[in-house]
Amino acid sequence: MDTFKSILYVIEEPELEPGTAAARAVSLAENNQASLSVLHVADEPRIGPFTGKIKAEDVKDRVRSQATERIAALLASAGRVADVDIGVRFGVGFVEIIREVLRNRHDLVIKSAGEGGVHSFLFGGTDQHLLRKCPCPVWIMVQNTRVKCHRILAAVDFDPWHESNGAFSVEDELNREIVGTAGSLAASDFAQLHVVHAWQSITDNMIRIFSSDLPERDSAANRDKERREHHARLDLLDSRLREQFGRDVYRYLSPRFHLREGAAREVVPKLAKELEIDLVVMGTVSRTGIPGLLIGNTAEVILNNLECSVLAVKPSGFITPVTLD
Repeated sequence: MDTFKSILYVIEEPELEPGTAAARAVSLAENNQASLSVLHVADEPRIGPFTGKIKAEDVKDRVRSQATERIAALLASAGRVADVDIGVRFGVGFVEIIREVLRNRHDLVIKSAGEGGVHSFLFGGTDQHLLRKCPCPVWIMVQNTRVKCHRILAAVDFDPWHESNGAFSVEDELNREIVGTAGSLAASDFAQLHVVHAWQSITDNMIRIFSSDLPERDSAANRDKERREHHARLDLLDSRLREQFGRDVYRYLSPRFHLREGAAREVVPKLAKELEIDLVVMGTVSRTGIPGLLIGNTAEVILNNLECSVLAVKPSGFITPVTLD
């Protein structure tokens, strides 16, 4: 059940990068039998009053040498001393990272949370740009990340009234990728797998909008019907996972499903804290047009309220605005 084949480990501050983060990246590559590359992006050097005395290229060479030496020491402490490509580039962080993904077709970017920690997602910076624009999954690690996860939570979303005419919709495919990725990681880390779907009552919303005088018994019946529809879709996802994983792997994973009423932005972080989750796997993208998908502000609010690491995936066909030009 190898999920990733080519992993790009991004280190923003080589001198400050925790050893546990490097160990997680190394362990992930080994568990997936994947190639591992490391990238540090530094600012373009500013010479200022040293113009004419020091060449910009000499500064780059020194920065490159120091960063490479520190990264090599990190990898050695994590038990990986060979077969790792270490790169140092200069420019805008997220642009160079995404270009590296496009250039070498990496299928995962993994990095420690940037300045501001795990709650830095809404404040610009490299993390937010990658979550919005990187074409491959992005794994943001918190400071106290474990080398192996104990509990993984896959957050899925769907609209029971959105028909896909029997074929897998983009929404279905994204949910399958989310849970498939979470399941593969749970199997390799010997972790518990949890799946959550949050739903909100359309009936209650209609009552608020139209001040409906619908009898309470009828309102309750409508709410119950909605809950059953969401439950049925979650059961359908469960049955598809049995096929996707195969009987033996599914039995080993024994995923635990959680159907919670409420806004996803509140339900997902609350459940993650309640279950002491190490990693939340979820979908996130700036714009999609997929009804009910965790997108835009909702996804970012969830990210900003999580205390754990997050692995964000995008729908198939997503095209990054960053180019190699």
